Amino acid sequence: MPGTTISPRPSTTRRRRLGVLAVALATAVVLAPTAPDAPAAPAGAATVSAGTSTADPTATTRNAALTVDQTTPATFFRLGNFNVLGADHTAPGGNRKGWDSGVVRMDRVVTLLKERELDVVGFQEFQPPQATRFGELMGSTWQTYPGINNPAGPSVNSIGWKTDVWTLLEARTIPIPYFDGVPSRMPAVLLQNISTGRKVWFFNTHNPADTRGNAQQHRNTGFAMEVALANELRAAYPDAPFISLGDKNERGSDYYCAVAPGSDMWSASGGYVQGTTCSPPTDGAIDWIMGTKDVFFNTYTRVWNDYVSKTSDHPLYTANAVVPASRPVGVDHVVVVAVPGLTSTVVRSSSVGEIKRMTENGASTGNARTVAENTGPDANLMSVLTGRRVFPKRGGHGVGSTTKLPTTVHQSAGQYVSSIFDLAHNMSHRTMFVSSRQDTQLILRSWNRKTGGKDPYGIDDGPAKIDTFKIKKDDATAVGLWRDRIAKRPARLSVIELSSVLDEGLRGGFRGPAYQKAVRKTFQKVAAIRRSIAKQPEMAGRTLLVVTGTGGAQKSKGSSRTWAESYRVPMWVTGPGVPAGSDLYGLNPAFVSPGKAQAPYSGNQPIRVGDLTNLVTRTLGLPPVPGSSMDPEQRFQVYDPFLVPGN
Repeated sequence: MPGTTISPRPSTTRRRRLGVLAVALATAVVLAPTAPDAPAAPAGAATVSAGTSTADPTATTRNAALTVDQTTPATFFRLGNFNVLGADHTAPGGNRKGWDSGVVRMDRVVTLLKERELDVVGFQEFQPPQATRFGELMGSTWQTYPGINNPAGPSVNSIGWKTDVWTLLEARTIPIPYFDGVPSRMPAVLLQNISTGRKVWFFNTHNPADTRGNAQQHRNTGFAMEVALANELRAAYPDAPFISLGDKNERGSDYYCAVAPGSDMWSASGGYVQGTTCSPPTDGAIDWIMGTKDVFFNTYTRVWNDYVSKTSDHPLYTANAVVPASRPVGVDHVVVVAVPGLTSTVVRSSSVGEIKRMTENGASTGNARTVAENTGPDANLMSVLTGRRVFPKRGGHGVGSTTKLPTTVHQSAGQYVSSIFDLAHNMSHRTMFVSSRQDTQLILRSWNRKTGGKDPYGIDDGPAKIDTFKIKKDDATAVGLWRDRIAKRPARLSVIELSSVLDEGLRGGFRGPAYQKAVRKTFQKVAAIRRSIAKQPEMAGRTLLVVTGTGGAQKSKGSSRTWAESYRVPMWVTGPGVPAGSDLYGLNPAFVSPGKAQAPYSGNQPIRVGDLTNLVTRTLGLPPVPGSSMDPEQRFQVYDPFLVPGN
């Protein structure tokens, strides 16, 4: 698009609060095959330190010394859009008699921005007296573009951002038609989040109203230019989401359906495009917050009260925005296999071929942890699904905080608890859960058409978050049903619990030949799952397969919470983009292998089963599960960072 551009002004801060190491890969990486059933990697292909077994539960923090580039984590920020009513409207001779001056009103604007804790704002009618006052009040804590010191002259439409949150990389203005079709310079800026490194394009426009005659033609032209700009920038910067702010002077379909279908954007206020159907938001606003579909909005708010009405003739609009962590291109299915009762001890001494195959073909550890409060299967399966700890007073899901299972997880938590099924289903992805353990009925009770939450994204997919839910008589029947279903219609997200290992352990102990036989049979079923993925055209080469213990050995009497055989569990991740033969602690230097201890939630953290929650959401291109406390920034690393765009 034509327009003026500038070089970025130096940021007032150089801090990079990345939270994880970002240095070159210490060793060569051997990538996992693109299909989970590919042949095992050759001996010696593992990238961990020499002599370190990826399934060794005694591995220590030496594994974490393998430093790797870290992928871009989830990025959270607060957005606003505000037409601040130009100073000339309230100056002597203006059409807003009795109003305070633009300078006085700008003091209120600043107060509102601080109260609402906004990070980025699109300003319309941001005239020089107001821009000057804004600079006086904010100093170096905020930057605006074009502002008043632009070489091409001031613009009455600017984008402002907090300089301790964002740094400017690139800026330009676009000549959008305004009154009588005369071009007016509208700003677009490429900002980089200082904490995460995420780059985002922001565009701000003020399209003409009909106050000087019918301006529909000029608005339509501006909307077409907006679509073209969004597509141009997305093509040139595929890893940078595009967000459009502004007073569009158009409600409903006349704006939304002119822009959303061609740019693949949606609105913070709702609406959707499905095929040839365009359904706009119903709030009736002419001020908009829009974004491409790799930006997820929530808590969209129209701020209109006595204070705002003395500040401007427009409401202030705000929203939270989340950009999920970066992920490899083409990985868009996830299968999670939960194995309660599986101990790291039996895995370490096992010669089972499928265990060896997963270890050599993917990333693994024998020293992951359950949640600290409970090592049982229900508490830890719920943590895999929600990313929460147990105790509800600490924001946990509550399952396992008492001996009796609740009617729903929401009942035990005292609030609605979102899950990976919520996010996947809300984005119109098919979901599936199968098991052979009757207690998992809790999952269906929690997310059915009566108990599931509302769908805030796009078309309403309904409250029942699990499309297929089955509990069968045994593991073989459960896996058989899953294989039959995905052969006909694959689910984007599948969770399969295999409980025969737990059953045998509770029946005859967690060490003997019968228990080891149950482990072998379970991993034969894991192999069958892997082969089914490879045979399904939509899933082959596009699926992340996760296999994890969800609690180890369980004592027949008393609590198992402090027993290492119970809280120490194995974990494997295989699929496209996962470095073959790698150690999960080696890939994640921000996590610390706890040796034989069960680490509390304070201090250095081990890899826990709940960290898988937001690995699932990240892999599916979704934001972190709301309310999750384990890896809420999606930093848990299983992919080769050089295969992940935008790092």
